[in-house]
Amino acid sequence: MQIRKSRIYTYNQDRKGKIPVVKKFICLCVALIMVLLCFAACGGGNEETSSAASVESKDSQSEDESAQTSEETSEGFEYATTKYNGTTIKILTVSSSRHAYGKLQFAPYGEEDEIKAAVVDAAVKTRNDYIYENYGITITTRVTDYPTDVILQEITTDIADYDLVCDSVDRMVLKVNEGLFISLDDYVDFDDPWWDKEPINDLSLDNIKHFLVSGDFMLTDVDNIYLTLYNKDMYNQNTEIVGNYGDIYDLVKDRKFTLDAFMEMSKAVSVPDDNSDWSFYATYGNLSHAYGTTIMVNGGGVSTVTKKAEGGLYCSVMDDYSVNVFNKVYELMSNRQITQRAELIKGQGSKPSTYGFSELNEMFVEGRGLFYNTTVSSITNMKSSDTELDFKVGVLPIPLFSEDQDRYYCAVNRYHSSVIGIPISNIDNVEAAVFLLNAMGYLNTNLPGSVMSAYYEITLKLQGIDAEEDSKMLDLVFDSKFYDLGTIFTFGNLLGLYGSVITDTTSNTLSSKFGAMQSGVEQAMEEAYENYLNSLL
Repeated sequence: MQIRKSRIYTYNQDRKGKIPVVKKFICLCVALIMVLLCFAACGGGNEETSSAASVESKDSQSEDESAQTSEETSEGFEYATTKYNGTTIKILTVSSSRHAYGKLQFAPYGEEDEIKAAVVDAAVKTRNDYIYENYGITITTRVTDYPTDVILQEITTDIADYDLVCDSVDRMVLKVNEGLFISLDDYVDFDDPWWDKEPINDLSLDNIKHFLVSGDFMLTDVDNIYLTLYNKDMYNQNTEIVGNYGDIYDLVKDRKFTLDAFMEMSKAVSVPDDNSDWSFYATYGNLSHAYGTTIMVNGGGVSTVTKKAEGGLYCSVMDDYSVNVFNKVYELMSNRQITQRAELIKGQGSKPSTYGFSELNEMFVEGRGLFYNTTVSSITNMKSSDTELDFKVGVLPIPLFSEDQDRYYCAVNRYHSSVIGIPISNIDNVEAAVFLLNAMGYLNTNLPGSVMSAYYEITLKLQGIDAEEDSKMLDLVFDSKFYDLGTIFTFGNLLGLYGSVITDTTSNTLSSKFGAMQSGVEQAMEEAYENYLNSLL
């Protein structure tokens, strides 16, 4: 997979001409950690309507100023002359109780909602007003916790009345195999820069038909990419680490942020608790979880399942390179004097949780972890908590396996990272729905006070005086997005393989554990591929 152009703020050219570079909106020299606002939950099944052009925006601008702004904004958007006057596009999407930006990425909060994400809410409203005023489209949303749970019944009983469906990638790919989405190939020019190339390439099992997409028109995709948060103060105050590795941002840029370096840094800061135990109260170099093992292996550029050039799927778990990467990750993740994992501390925090993720976050917030394997969304979650951090937090990618790698790889969270598709029940509004995605994708980075600018402001306000460096790291994370077909489809429980091996701290049992499931994995891959091909008929 090739590295694409920077997804946020750095597109310079589309296939026909130059697009004006949008200045990156970041917070520089922020001395204190800002308290961010949490997001209001939307009731399941409610339909929310995006406002049309606001009275305030009309009052604040003259007609000449509005026309000038529209003309400047439309420059570089080749579809700007298209009109869909009087068209409403309804999007079935996840509730904000499940995804912080589930509804908000498409439509602003309504009057009945408690508006907390004000900067993003305002940006979304401005964008939707612009789309209404210039292209005649009104955007409405219907929210529910799991959209893919309802679409089969609603489509087959002819009551589905939405034009787009957005849900987590693990759920959406299964509905493709059930034939519930239309192919986008006749409607979409995937060379347009606001489309993400990773889901287009990675989620099409035959490399010909494409049903699911993401891009600059969504926030729930980038907000759920795995990264490495780190305690800047702990790093900078450790003379051994600084002496050996220097500035960590330079380490990343020089492609020396490897698993070996990560492990050595983790060893340098890890100390037991006051009772000399490696417990919830000890300090660790690496705060992670069982699934973090897979994320670290993915960081080496390993996909547990790949597509064959001649068609079909191939499990690469036991390939030499894959095994070498896992062996290194095993050293890190099975060492309980370096790594603390969520499942080992569940129920031990001030707010006991079922899976231990709250406890893991608590350890990091209280300064008992150098590195924290988590998703971008954790930045927002930390800021929305009542706890004030006593240290500065930095952003890094998932480490490389070696300096010889072609690039960094940051896998998506299969349970939360979203993709969008057009259901087969959409007969009348396919072209309008595609146009809307194009318009939102372009405007989300090119409209003054854009949605992506607002998102960056929220995400980066956690950072301290190195916010510019963290912004670059966040760009790198977004541009390193990675989909592992094996974990997304979880063929024969392949999803849990790596996590199950690290539970044995005395022996690396990868070969035997995979051997026990291999036939089931291969059968599941064959069935999934056949179902996919049948869905194309």
